[in-house]
Amino acid sequence: MDTTQRPLQSLGRALGLLEHVADAGEPIGLSDLAAACGTPVSTAHRMVRSLVASGYLHQDHDRRYRLGPRLVALGGLALHPVGPALTPWLQRLERATGETASAATLCGDAVLYVAQVQSAHPMRTSTTPHHRTMAHCSAVGKAMLAQLADDTVVELVRRTGLPRRTNHTVGTVDELITDLEGVRSRGFALDDEEDEYAARCVAVPVLSAPFPLAVSVSGPTTRVVRERVPEIAEELLRVVR
Repeated sequence: MDTTQRPLQSLGRALGLLEHVADAGEPIGLSDLAAACGTPVSTAHRMVRSLVASGYLHQDHDRRYRLGPRLVALGGLALHPVGPALTPWLQRLERATGETASAATLCGDAVLYVAQVQSAHPMRTSTTPHHRTMAHCSAVGKAMLAQLADDTVVELVRRTGLPRRTNHTVGTVDELITDLEGVRSRGFALDDEEDEYAARCVAVPVLSAPFPLAVSVSGPTTRVVRERVPEIAEELLRVVR
């Protein structure tokens, strides 16, 4: 019998639990967490107790759980080399377009923003550091999904669903696949008020990166009008070539 099997299974369950907490996007209760993980409540309780004690999870006053400070610190260290390397690209994009330039990667099934240079305009789009969002409704997400096989995209959607952030968000797998075909043919992805009303975003994949990566330019629809989309896309493509 392999004596390493049980510890490895426990590690896998603990990592899966942490991912479910992260994907929840808000503090999550024990019963909901156990259901998401497919484990008995007693098993989930033992895991969260250990993770809270280690600082990887934090228990709020209402007994709900969110990522703990130790995990956030480790994540920041892991991403630290990425942001500075991308900053010159993003600064160039912000100067050329006058709008917020961002970079994001895929973290599990979600989009994780890793760097950003904000527009100087008082009214602008922006995200918080290490902000997570869904792939199907964001330009950076669709730029990266377009590099995957359709079967892989379908499997991702089965896990995440297609929550509608606005009335413009794609609502079916067929719509998403058609959208991704357009991304592949024209070379860029567009979020046309799909993640947030009154905001438009253009993104391209960084094909030379050793991991999924996309860069984007976003701004209010009053400035990032549809007529500017090809111009912004060309600037993005110039930067990543």
